[in-house]
Amino acid sequence: MSLVSLENIEMSGKAGAFARGRETFFLVLRGEAAPDPEQFSDGDVFAIAEGVDAEPGDLVVWWTGAERTQSLARVREDLTLQPVAGFPAPAKHPAPSVRGVVVGRLRQLGAG
Repeated sequence: MSLVSLENIEMSGKAGAFARGRETFFLVLRGEAAPDPEQFSDGDVFAIAEGVDAEPGDLVVWWTGAERTQSLARVREDLTLQPVAGFPAPAKHPAPSVRGVVVGRLRQLGAG
């Protein structure tokens, strides 16, 4: 079982206005992410664009159609998905598909 998950959230203010009328939605990372060069952490918010072609190097959200299966991965050169931050590999799930491409990330300011 994964220690991290992605939860759908509604954004207000400028972020919410950015998404209005677009195929953009927001997810928040919950739990303790595995060590990763991008230093993902609990509370990071991701803006996800649907209907965008994923290219090698892109950070994407994949799923099996159920919100609880949403996971982060990087698109490899061969267009396969490399799990990141402790999320599971898509190959372990039936019928995975890319839900959208991460187009922005908001971080909580640390105390330190």
